[in-house]
Amino acid sequence: MQEATKKPEITRKRVGELQRGVFNILLDYPDGLPGKDVLRRLEQVVQPTEFEKSDYPKHPGIRRFEKMARFATIGPVKAGWLVKSKGRWYMTEEGRKAYNQITDPEKFNAEARRLYLQWRADQPEAIAELEEGGSEGAGPLEKAAEASTVEEAEETAWAEIEQYVQAINP
Repeated sequence: MQEATKKPEITRKRVGELQRGVFNILLDYPDGLPGKDVLRRLEQVVQPTEFEKSDYPKHPGIRRFEKMARFATIGPVKAGWLVKSKGRWYMTEEGRKAYNQITDPEKFNAEARRLYLQWRADQPEAIAELEEGGSEGAGPLEKAAEASTVEEAEETAWAEIEQYVQAINP
C-alpha cells in the first residue's frame, strides 16, 4: 500500500495499549529505566502494527512506533502516573494504582486523558505560550514530535553524562 493511502491506526484503544505496555514494563523497575530502554522493551510487549513499523513520509528513517509511544505517555505524565527525569521514566504509586485498577486499555487512556485535560485547564498561560511557540503552522502532532525530539535529546545527554562519570577513574 502506498504511503499516501495508508490510513492511520491510532485509536484511543491503541494509545491505551501503548500506555499500559509502558507501565507493564516499569512494574519491574521501581528505580525506572532510560526512556530508550522502555521503548525497546515496549516493542516486545506491544507488537507494532504495520503502520507503526513504517517511517514518517516526510522523515525517512524515523519510525512511527517510538514517536507514537512517546506521544502516548503525555497523558500519564500530566496525570501524575509517570515521571520522566534526567532521561529515566518512573511509574508513580498513583500510576501503579491506575494500572492495577483500570485494566481496559481504552478506559485507562480515557482516565489519563481526563486528568491531562484537568491539568491543562489549570495551565492557561503556559498552554497559550506553548501553542504560540514551535514551528510556524505546526499542528499538535508536529508540536508533540518537536517535544519528543527534545525529550530524546535530554535522554541522550543524560546517558552520555552517566557513561562519562562511570568511566572516570576514582
